[in-house]
Amino acid sequence: MFRLRDALVLADLPGYGFARVSKAEAAHWNALITGYLHTRQTLRRVVLLLDARRGIMPSDKEAMALLDAAAVSYQLVLTKADALRAAERERVTAEVQTVASQHPAALAGIIATSARSSLGIAEMRQSLAELAAS
Repeated sequence: MFRLRDALVLADLPGYGFARVSKAEAAHWNALITGYLHTRQTLRRVVLLLDARRGIMPSDKEAMALLDAAAVSYQLVLTKADALRAAERERVTAEVQTVASQHPAALAGIIATSARSSLGIAEMRQSLAELAAS
């Protein structure tokens, strides 16, 4: 858990998809996450991180369906976007936006980020600041 100036708490939940854990451990994580999503009344948004180099994977689509079913709004964020050339990044972003438009709980607009180059970090911070202020 990460507290941001007493205005917002970020909960870093276990990963999925490429996490190198046993199927039993992954199933346990899934149960924990599902329970968290359905019982946290103060939960206002999920930030779903997608590897830009891979686009939307089947496990990402499963997570999106879970969030839709739980009626939890979520922001899609592409990570490692600096690994793609600008044209490829735009193509992946457009593909992700097309998929997101079919999901009722997904927020409009995809944020492409890079921890190395700081691409999209200011935009991500602004999104979180707006959430904290609302």
